[in-house]
Amino acid sequence: MGAQDVAKKILECDVAVIGAGVAGLTAAALLQRDGYQTLLLEAHDKAGGCAGYFFHKGYNFDAGATVLMGLDRAGLHTQTFERLGAPLPESALIRRVPARLPDRTVNIDHDQAAWARERVERFARDAAEAERLRAFWRLIDRTADVMWAATAKLPSLPLRGWRDIAANLRLVSPGFAGVAPYLFSTIGDALRRHQLHENAPLRAFLDGLLLITAQETADRAPFLNGAAGLDIYRHGIRRARGGMKAFIKAHVEAFRAWGGVLKLRQRVTRIAPQRGGGYLIETERGLIARAPRVVANLPIWNLPGLVEADLSARLARPLEKAGTGWGAFTLYLGVRAEVIPDDAPLNHQVLLRYGESFADGNSAFLSLSEPDDRASAPPGRRTLNVSTHTEVDGWWRASPEAYAARRAEVTERLLTAVERVFPNIRDGIECLLPGTPVTFARYTGRARGMVGGLRTTLWNSNLFGIGARDAGLPNFWLVGDTVFPGQGTPACALSGINAWRDITGHWALQSPPARERAPAVKSAVKPAPLKPPLARPAP
Repeated sequence: MGAQDVAKKILECDVAVIGAGVAGLTAAALLQRDGYQTLLLEAHDKAGGCAGYFFHKGYNFDAGATVLMGLDRAGLHTQTFERLGAPLPESALIRRVPARLPDRTVNIDHDQAAWARERVERFARDAAEAERLRAFWRLIDRTADVMWAATAKLPSLPLRGWRDIAANLRLVSPGFAGVAPYLFSTIGDALRRHQLHENAPLRAFLDGLLLITAQETADRAPFLNGAAGLDIYRHGIRRARGGMKAFIKAHVEAFRAWGGVLKLRQRVTRIAPQRGGGYLIETERGLIARAPRVVANLPIWNLPGLVEADLSARLARPLEKAGTGWGAFTLYLGVRAEVIPDDAPLNHQVLLRYGESFADGNSAFLSLSEPDDRASAPPGRRTLNVSTHTEVDGWWRASPEAYAARRAEVTERLLTAVERVFPNIRDGIECLLPGTPVTFARYTGRARGMVGGLRTTLWNSNLFGIGARDAGLPNFWLVGDTVFPGQGTPACALSGINAWRDITGHWALQSPPARERAPAVKSAVKPAPLKPPLARPAP
């Protein structure tokens, strides 16, 4: 075979996006919408990554993420779909999440007045402490409102150039000035200022919520990020009808409708910078693509050994900031609906014992499908995901016997947590699948199965976070939950939006340029010259 024959097999595109998680899908769809021929490569047989889905015995399970934010009027997902001219997937607002502590149940309510009463009544031991609690929660609410409003304006951190500085000038407001003094504080610092740090049930409640949203407990979680995380239920979380499948498929359909090409089962094994600019990307199945720009929707831990360049000096500091992320242990349960009341809230949080690690089943988050959601479960059945944090290293060091024993132990502990909510759950289980960090590494390709992003601290977030361009390669962007702004579907979407903004020169998602909808391309990527693509509209 001659060189000319080999060249014909190389797929040419304007942007190669590696990884079809939420960040990759968002970046790819927006770039394709704005005239950049985009190739999206995904290792799995389905898009979604840690927000993906899978089928088993008639059930459609969410693989990782189970709830959504960013679907409100100003939300990032809403803004993205509006720019793409695509409908938002149908979803249901989660109005109440019971948090079951060892000695009390706290109902986290979407209704602000109900939640304002509950969060004081359940934790105040006297009138003076009730006043301090009110003051603490008012500060959380104000800060969270500022943070969510800032997110809608597309912040770009850490500061790596004039465009980042200019983008963040739009965030300045009277409200933002009011929370700026807390930039270098933690949630634990705020508790101490309000003399609430010794309230053990309150601390346990907050630590459990913060682990889900910031991957850290109160003493280490940054106040600004932590306040937004503690506010997610008041701000509004939703479950997509049909689970994450509907949300992910809506992204894929919008991307393809504009002419984008998604290649599944194409695990990238090599990203090679080319002399003169651009990159060659190879997959384990022999696909070769060439692009002048790469958007890598990968955890930062995956970059060494994948990029054919010496990144050791460039990545040393970012990898130090990333540290070792959490793993997840998840039970995927298919159950008969008779053991779950129709009016039961779709989400619950359970803490079995005070004073112990939250990991390995002591703390659990439960997510149910809706009673009549036939896209998720057969008639008379429902899906139930139960997840807990776990340290990753022990799963990889364990012998096969120790691994199996630990998996059985955590499974039993999680079932005990579920029984706190649904006492007859074991009678209704029709299928049970446990997932460990080893499972997540196998199906998502994430290093050691670390999922959920970084353990967010003052020194690896916001001004000190890991930036999309910190790999130090030209025209190369890292997106996803290990760069600013972190974990969660809106945060991942924002990282993808920021890459789109860097590439296109646009400043905001509103007012897209007029362009006819491109026909879907199903077979191959259209060849594109290795030079700037279509004339770009003015920012």
